[in-house]
Amino acid sequence: MKTTIDGIEIAWEEAGSGQPLVLVHGLPFQRGMWAPQLSGLARKHRVIALDLPGFGESSAPSGPATMVAIADMLAKFCQSVAKVPVVLAGHSMGGYAALEFARQNPSLLRGLVMVASRCIADTPDAAANRKAMVSRLKTESPEFVAEAMLPRMISTDNRDPAMRQSVRALMEPLRADGIAYAQLAIASRVDFSNLLGQIQAPALVIAGEKDLVAPLEEAGIMAAGFRQGRLEVIEHAGHMVSWEQPKAVNAALDKWVSAL
Repeated sequence: MKTTIDGIEIAWEEAGSGQPLVLVHGLPFQRGMWAPQLSGLARKHRVIALDLPGFGESSAPSGPATMVAIADMLAKFCQSVAKVPVVLAGHSMGGYAALEFARQNPSLLRGLVMVASRCIADTPDAAANRKAMVSRLKTESPEFVAEAMLPRMISTDNRDPAMRQSVRALMEPLRADGIAYAQLAIASRVDFSNLLGQIQAPALVIAGEKDLVAPLEEAGIMAAGFRQGRLEVIEHAGHMVSWEQPKAVNAALDKWVSAL
């Protein structure tokens, strides 16, 4: 299905019925990364997964490349598709957008789920590296993005080549327009470390035990910073926690969302 938001076609799919759980993918993935949650949670929940602009089957992004702009698009999408307050879950970059959504649109939010994500802003060096990637994308194939990110996506203990290959497949199609836009938005995002307490909605932080991108220690600090925060640690999982250990993640989501 597709819905037009401010002239941009947003591709999405849903399964199940009931209160909506909206899933926002990370970089450089697309909504397919949530397939285990769509199938596993639909019995009790209405699960919605979308492609952000420039990813998957959505059209190219436009306007300023900021997390505020992404959060505004998500708010309009939720108002159009869900029509009621949602539980918003974001993986990595999707979590950054979810935090901004929570700050801007508290009335649209029943609950916030941060999946393998962080609340801190980029260091100057990290922001510079993202901008350098954007420059490379002007002349190079985005394949180098996948090569750089893939080794850090799953647990270092996971030796299954099929898992690695499946994670790589979730990055397709690699689109320079979406990756560049997202990297600029991430580089300029607000540091939420001291703003988490302003978020009224209950928050669940799902962390992979062996996440090399969003460290477990940070996840614990973030969960403690929310007014109503809970930490769920998923063992034997890296950054792609919802794909690597879907049954454990689904069980955590189901229990927490059902209790709201």
